Amino acid sequence: MHEMALVHQVVDTVLEQVRGTDVAEVTAVHLTIGVGRDVIEDYMSGLFSFVARGTAAEHAQLVIRRVPYTVRCNQCGEIFPINVRDSSTWVCPQCEAVKDYRLFSGMEFMIDSISVSRRPVTLSA
Repeated sequence: MHEMALVHQVVDTVLEQVRGTDVAEVTAVHLTIGVGRDVIEDYMSGLFSFVARGTAAEHAQLVIRRVPYTVRCNQCGEIFPINVRDSSTWVCPQCEAVKDYRLFSGMEFMIDSISVSRRPVTLSA
């Protein structure tokens, strides 16, 4: 289950980013994950809660945005979505080149943003 390793990396990165700041709690972690990354979102959320327990991210919501496969045509530069299981999508809609493209998106795995609540600032008189 490679989700565990991925979640550990996410939690470690999030905690590293908030360490030494005035962050009281991480409230959400926003990820972008390409459909080519074979991850099960429900596992990711459950594992995130497990791995983050006892940390500033313990109650954070994991928000996942999935990115479809898109390719860039080598002939004309058009970027278009493909379905790897449907050969009718392997043709450039602009110039009609067949299977002459490079992968543009669909393999991402990144932290987009971290939402936090901050400790209240106390002013001394």
